[in-house]
Order: sequence, then structure tokens, then C-alpha cells
Amino acid sequence: MAVRNIASDTLDFILESCKASHPHEFGALLEAEGDTIINIIYLPGTDSTSRSVSFKTWMMPNMPHAGSVHSHPSGAVRPSEQDLIFFRANEVNIIVGEPYTRESWKAFDKNGNLIMLDVVDYEFDDNIFDDNIFDDNIDDADFFDSDFDSDFDSEDD
Repeated sequence: MAVRNIASDTLDFILESCKASHPHEFGALLEAEGDTIINIIYLPGTDSTSRSVSFKTWMMPNMPHAGSVHSHPSGAVRPSEQDLIFFRANEVNIIVGEPYTRESWKAFDKNGNLIMLDVVDYEFDDNIFDDNIFDDNIDDADFFDSDFDSDFDSEDD
């Protein structure tokens, strides 16, 4: 399914992340549910300077992602030649320019063509742990052996 929307809260989080990274570029992957971008995925080992952000492609998770997002501290929201090369692997690519506001971002397809994403309200599932995977009746002591501390007494052993 083609991505057509971005959750309002996700966009706000992206904008704040870009501000927090300034004057360095910010970069992450985008996660979608259906036709809506709902989350960002930080990649381990991402390097960032005031002129670029580089992902360690071998560190990309083996999970579906809808695209990428990165900032341009210069304020320019058009893709560079390097951006266009990276875009090829992603359905949607967002560039956010300084001052990192709702008016300073654009989305592009994998060929670098401008696309429109609607900013939508999205109902996030706040109860992801409500399926009783945690049992409040389990005593923490059940998880620890009574001799736990004796195994790690001191460095003098």
C-alpha cells in the first residue's frame, strides 16, 4: 500500500529531533502502518555532521520500512545528489530544513520527485501491553536465585 499520510504526532517528533540535532543533520528510517507513517527507527552507528548524515547500511534492521527522513541544517529542502542515490531504496523520503517547522519539510519519492503527504490525526495504541504478557502476581524473588550475590562477591576471588 502506498504511503499517503504522516501522523501529526510523528511529524512533530521528527521536527523536534531535527531541532535537537542542530547544527548536525538528523537521520532515521520511517515506519508505516497501512498508508500512514507512524514512527521513526534510529539506526545504530549513524554518523552525523553539519553537512551530512550517513547510515551504516549493514546495520539496517531486517524489517520493513517505508522510507527515510533527514534534516538539512542549511534550510534547503531539495535533495542532493547523494540523497537521490539513497532515495532509490525507499518509497518515501522526507527532508526537513531549518527552522524545523510544519512549513519547512518536503517529501520525495524514490526518484526524487516531490510528493504530498497529508498530516493526519492517528490513534496510537497506548495499550500495547494489555494482552496480559506481564503477570502482576509473579514475585520478583522467583527470578533470582538466593545465592545470586555469592556468585559475584568480589574481585579478590
